[in-house]
Amino acid sequence: MLLLPHSSVNAYQGISLQQAEEIALRRDAVSKSYNQKSLALIEQAKASNTWPDPRLKLGAQAIPTDTFDLQQEPMTQIVLGYQQMLPRGNSNELTAQSLNAMSRLQTAKSQQRDREVLMKVRQAWLDVVLSQKSIKIIQANRHLFVKMLDTSESFYAAGRQQQQDVVQAQLEISLVDDLLEQTHSRLIVSLANLSRWVGEENLQDGVAYKEDDLNLLPLPNSSSLNSVLEKNPELLATAEKIISQRAKIRIADEQYNPQWGFDINYGLRSGENSDGSDRADFLTAMVTLDFPLFTSNKQDRLLVAEKQRLQAVRYDQIDVSRMLTMNLQQVIGRLNKLRARHKLYAEKVLPQAKQNAEVSLRGYQSGVVSFFTLTRARVTELNTRLSNLKINVAYKKAYAELKYLIGEKS
Repeated sequence: MLLLPHSSVNAYQGISLQQAEEIALRRDAVSKSYNQKSLALIEQAKASNTWPDPRLKLGAQAIPTDTFDLQQEPMTQIVLGYQQMLPRGNSNELTAQSLNAMSRLQTAKSQQRDREVLMKVRQAWLDVVLSQKSIKIIQANRHLFVKMLDTSESFYAAGRQQQQDVVQAQLEISLVDDLLEQTHSRLIVSLANLSRWVGEENLQDGVAYKEDDLNLLPLPNSSSLNSVLEKNPELLATAEKIISQRAKIRIADEQYNPQWGFDINYGLRSGENSDGSDRADFLTAMVTLDFPLFTSNKQDRLLVAEKQRLQAVRYDQIDVSRMLTMNLQQVIGRLNKLRARHKLYAEKVLPQAKQNAEVSLRGYQSGVVSFFTLTRARVTELNTRLSNLKINVAYKKAYAELKYLIGEKS
């Protein structure tokens, strides 16, 4: 069972983002599966680039059935044969090329999976940080609401304010406590999601983060992003599919060529000739030929089918390229908008919310501002700080998507 870390956020001594990434990559079984498939295809390619196994024959020929005497008839012989079929054209070499391309395709899938794992674990780690840091912000603001309650109680005791102010202050504290419980619940869910990648045993103390972990990173040069995108493993995988399919087309072309083979038989005879000399052994050598004559319903159709498959893979490549370009544009757009919101909050919203809360407090203490106005100002300040945190986390999560697309691992 996944345990919730200690209530004090400052006490978290869990794993850092770099540790989470390393653990997730080591634990991922899908990437290992792709690597094993790649190795299997390499071995299969080596095996395919060899001649078919030869056939050996051993038997007796022209045995007289009246006596079964091997020396009675001159044509009786013990036959030892060797038969070997040769590959049709360069089909073996082409098959190896196709399989090697498929092996590289599996390697590309493994690289893509590694990128996906890094993106997912980064986003899951950031969700935990969001919950932990939100708890810290809420707890800090709860102390301010407690002070507001103390102030309202003292003012009520002195007859300066009504009892409603006290009740309102108690209600606000209860609402803050409810928000705190909701955030703790989200923390449990976030930890469970992160545990999928790093394991529950590594999350007993939550995650360890520094304040600068949420600093906004600068965007890469947009002019170089498209060239980097061409090295995306998903696009490289479609390129390897094209290479493999081209080899299959050439294999289909080879089916028009004859398949050669040879057959050598050695016949051992026993007994003597009529003049008393030993009977000579027989040697038989033959060449076999598999010649495709009727190609319209077999070779022609197979070749057309492979060409159609090649065109289908090309369309897949176009679609993948368009999808990656679209995703890159969307991520860049979101990052720019989030950066603009971050600037707005840093320069205006946060200072204004803080100033509004301070002015409201002084006005309430002077009796010119209602307690309701003060509580709204405090709630607004709390929500503003939480919103600013969410913007920073959303930026970092979108940046993780950008790294997934362009392949930055750090």
